[in-house]
Amino acid sequence: MAKYQDTQCQDVVQDIQSPLAPAWENLQLPELTQGHGTEAYLSTFERVAEACRWPRGEWVTRLLPTLRGKAQQAYISLDTRDSRDYGKVKAAILQEDGISPEMQRQHFRQFCYHDVKGPQEVYSQLQELCHCWLKSEIHTKTQIMDLLVLEQFLTTLPEEMQNWIWKHGPETCTEVVALAEGF
Repeated sequence: MAKYQDTQCQDVVQDIQSPLAPAWENLQLPELTQGHGTEAYLSTFERVAEACRWPRGEWVTRLLPTLRGKAQQAYISLDTRDSRDYGKVKAAILQEDGISPEMQRQHFRQFCYHDVKGPQEVYSQLQELCHCWLKSEIHTKTQIMDLLVLEQFLTTLPEEMQNWIWKHGPETCTEVVALAEGF
């Protein structure tokens, strides 16, 4: 699915860059439907938005007509201020789709060079995976540092304790330490 989305993105970008193409304002994006790779869709959307040089402040407005099902519900559930912030909208959609921060961390950590073509694509993909995991648009530097310390802390624990802690779904270092002490 990701390769399909990537090919689709490349086709859209080529059309946009064509001198005979209609103005990018009229670009019609496909709908985001359940079961069609939410992460890949949003990544493609972002690449198209950047290629079109859409101001980031317009991304939510351009994404809204494509939302369906759970993605649309995730948007509706946000408060008014958060519903204007693309980063928060994206995070809500991914969370509603069941893509947890832990899954995003694993995608980043388990990425392999042979999954894509060439060093530039590897670098680009790692940036995207890291961005999805750490969510720098909604997390403070302190929160990002906590995520990194949390990951390293957990890797130092015995495997049995790690598994027990993960089953409890901690989100902060404080919760992890409390769980580890209670193990």
